[in-house]
Amino acid sequence: MKKYFVCKVAVLLLCTALLTGCGQKDKVALPEDFPIDFVFSSGVGAWATSMTLEQDGAFSGAYYDADMGVCDEDYPNGTVYICDFSGRFSDIQKVDEYSYSLTLAELDSDYEAGKEWIENGTKNISSEPYGMEDGDEFILYLPDTPIDGLDEGFLSWWPGRYASEGQPETLEMYGLYNVKMGYGFFE
Repeated sequence: MKKYFVCKVAVLLLCTALLTGCGQKDKVALPEDFPIDFVFSSGVGAWATSMTLEQDGAFSGAYYDADMGVCDEDYPNGTVYICDFSGRFSDIQKVDEYSYSLTLAELDSDYEAGKEWIENGTKNISSEPYGMEDGDEFILYLPDTPIDGLDEGFLSWWPGRYASEGQPETLEMYGLYNVKMGYGFFE
């Protein structure tokens, strides 16, 4: 009778574990301090891509590039390339104590690239979301990530790269790396 009871309990525990998803990976989310605002810019010129990344991988952002020297009597205030976009990263995986890998699953823009219109004396031209285009694989680096071994293309976009008091040994902020394009977005 005792063996029969132990077997019933064992079968019950096994069924409970299987029904509750024992052995399945939990869905990985980004750190708790998200949402975080990121910027991709060279620091030179009148362009930037900004985006807000949510803890679940959803994001929204805008690209802006002003070319005030390209004007006409219909648009005396110059030309602006713009893109409002949104999307979602999936397959979020914690790689190590300093990074997460993300896969670009969705990327939508408000307008098809190349659409033109004049508004308030400015010619607007819809563009691609610069910095996000042509990327599938992204890596999110956490603050305090050692910079030794990070991709030079990514680091070339890092604001701390050319610090007057010397380059720090770690990232002091979040960084989002578009692996294919070598672009870096920073907090």
